[in-house]
Amino acid sequence: MHNHLDTLEAQVQANKKRSIWAIIAFFGIINVIFVILVLVFGNFQDSNNPYQPLLWLGILEVILGLYIAIQYWQNGQNILRMNKGTEIGEDTANPDYKKVYNIVTEMSLAAGLPMPKVYIVPDPSPNAFATGMSPEKASVAVTQGLIDLMDREELEGVIGHEMSHIKNYDIRISTLSIALVGFITILGYGLLRVGQSMMYAFGGRRSSDSDRDSNYTQLIGIAMMAIGGLIIVLGIPLSYLLEKFVSRKREALADVSGAELTGNPMGLIKAFKKLEGPVPNAKVLSPNTSQLMLVEPLFGKEGKRSWWARMMDDHPPLDERIKNLELVLGEQGGTDEYDLN
Repeated sequence: MHNHLDTLEAQVQANKKRSIWAIIAFFGIINVIFVILVLVFGNFQDSNNPYQPLLWLGILEVILGLYIAIQYWQNGQNILRMNKGTEIGEDTANPDYKKVYNIVTEMSLAAGLPMPKVYIVPDPSPNAFATGMSPEKASVAVTQGLIDLMDREELEGVIGHEMSHIKNYDIRISTLSIALVGFITILGYGLLRVGQSMMYAFGGRRSSDSDRDSNYTQLIGIAMMAIGGLIIVLGIPLSYLLEKFVSRKREALADVSGAELTGNPMGLIKAFKKLEGPVPNAKVLSPNTSQLMLVEPLFGKEGKRSWWARMMDDHPPLDERIKNLELVLGEQGGTDEYDLN
């Protein structure tokens, strides 16, 4: 088992490196957008100052820096708010919530981690997630649907999985990547809306005195709409693909390391087998945070998803995840049982 754990640890470290490259790529995409903005809108400036483009680029970088600082300061609380999570404590009177709190306590002790905050999300679909910027400031959330569907052994499997995300620092990468996708999305739609507003505001003003100003403003509006449209068509899908670059591997690793944590892979296997059956659609969970979830939430009216939606999943298929855990349970194939490639 020692060699197996070494192999698992090596894969966790490799996944951390992939995550770092993904975050670097995120910043690369954002900075390409910044440079395009400076190059395009720099031509609308009358100033001959050669340093002005650098000044504008610096201002944009400061805005990005402040945005990331705010995300770190919020420490995933915005994600919990998006999913309408309610914190519970050790003194909760609800016996089901008390059971969840006790399992999180046990798993944090087993992992050698500080006790995370515990949240309940009032959603009928069975799911769970962890968030935060560090193990010291982590939170674990489970839905009411998960509590209703799972027994104690299965809940232990699920919470062990989430605790592994905290231990492997997956939560920091997930929280930051959600924030960066949000930044790119705000930038794209923001430019499009401002550009449209400028077109509408000045489109009808055609007096001889204001012709030049109106045309000038419309040109800026068209440029904003064009860049915003490019970000929406290219930048946002590319950022989602970057998320998926690490999220599938991250989920598979958390399944296996969570099974190591509980010492009982059968708990998570049984939980996944229940989740393979018909489950209620998500009503409260935010689609923007689906990559954090234990399984891909269903939002469709009939619980059906297109082939494209399945291909773009943040998670491996449940049957693959069950197969990996069954290999762990049977201790088959030597160190290959942890080969999640």
